[in-house]
Amino acid sequence: MDNRVYIYKQSPDYSVLNKKGKLDADFLLKQLDELIKPGDNIVIKPNFVKESHLLKTAEWEYIITHTEIIRLVLERAILNLKEEGEINIVDAPQTDSDWEEIIKRVHLTELVEEFQAKTKIKISCFDLREERWFYKQGIIVKRKKLIGDPRGYTKINLTRCSEFFKKQNKEYYGADYDMQETKQYHNEQDNIYVISNTVLQCDLFINLPKLKTHKLAGMTACLKNLVGTCVIKNSIPHHTIGSPKSNGDKFQKESRRTNSESNLKAIALSLLKSKNPVINYPFILIKKIAGLFFGQPQSDVIRNGAWYGNDTIWRAVLDLNKIVLYADKNGNMHDVPQRKYFALIDGIIGGEGKGPMEPDPKFSGVIIAGTNPVYTDTVAATIMGFDYRKIPTIAKSYCIKDYPLVQIKPEEIEVVSTNELWNISVDKIKYKDTLKYKPHFGWINNIELEK
Repeated sequence: MDNRVYIYKQSPDYSVLNKKGKLDADFLLKQLDELIKPGDNIVIKPNFVKESHLLKTAEWEYIITHTEIIRLVLERAILNLKEEGEINIVDAPQTDSDWEEIIKRVHLTELVEEFQAKTKIKISCFDLREERWFYKQGIIVKRKKLIGDPRGYTKINLTRCSEFFKKQNKEYYGADYDMQETKQYHNEQDNIYVISNTVLQCDLFINLPKLKTHKLAGMTACLKNLVGTCVIKNSIPHHTIGSPKSNGDKFQKESRRTNSESNLKAIALSLLKSKNPVINYPFILIKKIAGLFFGQPQSDVIRNGAWYGNDTIWRAVLDLNKIVLYADKNGNMHDVPQRKYFALIDGIIGGEGKGPMEPDPKFSGVIIAGTNPVYTDTVAATIMGFDYRKIPTIAKSYCIKDYPLVQIKPEEIEVVSTNELWNISVDKIKYKDTLKYKPHFGWINNIELEK
């Protein structure tokens, strides 16, 4: 890893990606050229979180990584491998996401077939998940077993080296209502994540995140995108029960409403965790009625850790980044990085507001490249108009002692951009010169750079 972060700024019209001469690939990919060696096993990890906007189901370009970004790195990888090696394009999207619809929308099958016809290098794309969930009104009504990672997965226990180790309140909520399952992974002794073996066995990890706001983490780019390397989503704590008064972060503060909602939800969770559709279906109606009193899921009500005080998700995100960098092919942690890393952030059309699944499109016209996830996210957050020091996922990265993610201070990051206003130290970029992203409502006035 080095301290350079490259920003390509172009017209906000994303169609320029398909016009010859409009995208300077050499400028963006010079670091990647330096990393790839013939014979490398390469993993390309896009952001395939969901097949569409949560409410506008015909729209997806600002939700997931665009085809042309994948094409850009795939073409370069094949060129540098010189007919030796392997490429796997993988992700473990949100539990209820439709993988077939995702790859259909980004034309991934056609893209792989196009390049496979030109090279003997094996190129594969597949869903890492073991299971897909089907929801109605936020209630799981069906679960479907999936093939998952053909190489299987490995449980990695960070124990005392986890960012959760010193956290007092350990009442974690994961991806669904079975908190007992999450507790099996994260408790007083253990901090376990279930990681894809395809990811662990790669020599070079290429991260292709989408530039968006995020309700739990403030923003999502390189660091947050590694959630998709974890196969069992309930091994990822998302928020902690309670308010800051009890070292929790589900709600901003306790009130009669939040206490009533928590009590009712606790009763519901005890029944829903049985995963019995006969029991689950009636809760669809119950949830609708409850929404009339406590606020619907799409309303601007702060709940479930969706605010700037979330003290949970950053810990899981940084743990996953430690694993991807420091775990060997067998899942054993080492003191030195075990694989090479490159990131290319798709900010051609980003997402602002209610990210990551209900954002508004932000025609940004930027692509950001780097070989360190923290440095790259520091720069990405800044040009969004956010103060990286107010984003725990980034700010806490600079404080890690076990399996550190950085070697320099933020002001030592070298920003190299086609936009002269950004060709300076990251700490000197002014809000007026940024893209001025609108934060998620739970983060407004608590994430922005000083104006």
